[in-house]
Amino acid sequence: MTSEWALFFVLLLAGLLPFRRKGKERRAWVLPVALALGSLSMLGGAIRWGVNQDSTRANEQRYQHVPREKPNAGYVTSDRCQSCHPDEYESWRRSFHRTMTQYADADSVAADFDDVKLEARGETYRLQRRGNELWVEMPDPDWKADQSRIHRNLDWSRYTDAPRALKRVSMATGSHHLQKFWVSSERGNLQYDLPFTFLIEDKRWVLREDSIIRDPQLPLLIQVWNVNCIKCHTTAAQPRRDSETGILNTRVGEMGIACEACHGPAQEHIEAHHQPIRRYQARIRHADPTIVNPLRLSAKKSSEVCGQCHAIKLNLDRDWEQNGSRFRPGDDLEKSMALVLPAKGSSIPGLAEALKDSEEITHFFWSDGMVRIAGREYTGLVQSPCFERGTMTCFSCHSIHRSDPNDQLAVGMTGHEACLQCHTDYRNRVSEHTRHAAESSGSECYNCHMPHTNWGLLGAIRSHQITSPTVQSSLQTGRPNACNFCHLDKTLDWTARYLSEWYKTPPPMLNGDEASVSAAVLWALKGDAAQRALMAWSMGWEPAQTASGRRWMIPILAQLLDDPYAAVRYRAARTLRRNPGFEDFGYDYVGPAADRAQARERALDLWRKTPALELDRTGPEILILPDGRLSQEKFDALLRQRNNRSVFIVE
Repeated sequence: MTSEWALFFVLLLAGLLPFRRKGKERRAWVLPVALALGSLSMLGGAIRWGVNQDSTRANEQRYQHVPREKPNAGYVTSDRCQSCHPDEYESWRRSFHRTMTQYADADSVAADFDDVKLEARGETYRLQRRGNELWVEMPDPDWKADQSRIHRNLDWSRYTDAPRALKRVSMATGSHHLQKFWVSSERGNLQYDLPFTFLIEDKRWVLREDSIIRDPQLPLLIQVWNVNCIKCHTTAAQPRRDSETGILNTRVGEMGIACEACHGPAQEHIEAHHQPIRRYQARIRHADPTIVNPLRLSAKKSSEVCGQCHAIKLNLDRDWEQNGSRFRPGDDLEKSMALVLPAKGSSIPGLAEALKDSEEITHFFWSDGMVRIAGREYTGLVQSPCFERGTMTCFSCHSIHRSDPNDQLAVGMTGHEACLQCHTDYRNRVSEHTRHAAESSGSECYNCHMPHTNWGLLGAIRSHQITSPTVQSSLQTGRPNACNFCHLDKTLDWTARYLSEWYKTPPPMLNGDEASVSAAVLWALKGDAAQRALMAWSMGWEPAQTASGRRWMIPILAQLLDDPYAAVRYRAARTLRRNPGFEDFGYDYVGPAADRAQARERALDLWRKTPALELDRTGPEILILPDGRLSQEKFDALLRQRNNRSVFIVE
């Protein structure tokens, strides 16, 4: 910097000296003026350099304890793709993949940080916005981590006398349905999560545990971003844990799921196609060995590009904690990651058997090995006949560049067409196969073969393991079958009879309630928390309401307003407000227990006061009496049998 100023003054002096000479030609002023302007330009550059240096120092200070974006190992970031691929770049920027992880500031977050006070089991967190920066005053997480190590107890809520710390919020995860936030440790750049989630549609903060299906008696979750979320929410992640100190100095190629997450490192591609002629030659040949296009890979390898994130798996790379995953698009995924498939085994000998009877496996799978959590669609796909014996891939239905960002279904793939690509023989006889009207929801392939039996983001999500409905699977696993998921007022016996008549599916033996009470009522009142949540969602699903009626559901939804699990209460309230007369029903799903009990009674009272002629009489006859009243005796008898086992659905 000193030499820049010295050179500036030398040039300025050289430019001014000629003005002292007299009698020269008129054009003599050109040189000194040029020198003066040059020196001024250099002055501007020096000032800009100084400002940039100040900005760099400020950024260095800001990111001292935050994982940095640093291109490495051939990764060059998505910005290098824009000039040659503007349309693809813009469609990617619109996607929620891009914003899966962002540096947190006022422009990148949806959450309210304007002097907000939050409480997590007796401890206070104060959120602040300072210009474009977000801050939180909170119990010191480093101190709590130390206490946890000393006492060998992961329940951080035990350590209530933590000193206060003022932390800048460093990163945000999510931008579609909800956002989570992270603050930095003073040791390396380890990132602790705030114990809260911001629900974007509801525009409110809740305790993180109140946004997932998790036993409320369990201690608060503690998550570290560098060895958890980093696996799938960034590109070219390297945790970089020091083998001696254990300190993390994490870096990533790019925050979020970027172009190179799917297409592989792009440095060689950019260098090879720097010249326009090379670019046009590659387009003509429709082949380019310097980059990966998943659409041109085999069915298995193209889906593995998605499977690197959308699967339940274990890392096999021994140096993962230092260098991250070795997998690159186009590689064999199972050389870097072992898929966890309880029903089919694993590339790790004995893994499936070891997990089969473990409690942890129920956090991820139904008892028959079908995945039950959101975001692991590849695990479902690879267990589907269409993948195992056909050519189905993720890209048979989805596209990141030619789709609505909400579900990323490719153009034209929202109806039958997705399946009719292969099952062409059904094109002109849909009703013959489905036994439903051709244009009805009952003839939608998805609804029968991919029902909403997965859970995540406070809602039900379609299974991506393609199956056909059976009553036997519901009896064995507790998982709602597609027929009863839509026909909520019907029994398992009703479903078994039609499946036997139409498709020759052997009917199973059923007990008294299974044969006489609506399956949805059984799952909603007798089921465990996961089943109750799915039923609360399905009662608000339009096809189910059309097929089953809905007013009879209100007493059940009213009961679920007082459920022990917050996620069940949340979904029950959302569904209840879809009913006429309940649109503005006042209720806070994380409010005091006494208020929730009162809300249940208010909902029941409002339902009872509805004139009899206006009641929707359709519904389970054993639960709803002929005059439209509730059979309280039967209702209470079912409720007393509720499965209160501890449930945790991992997200």
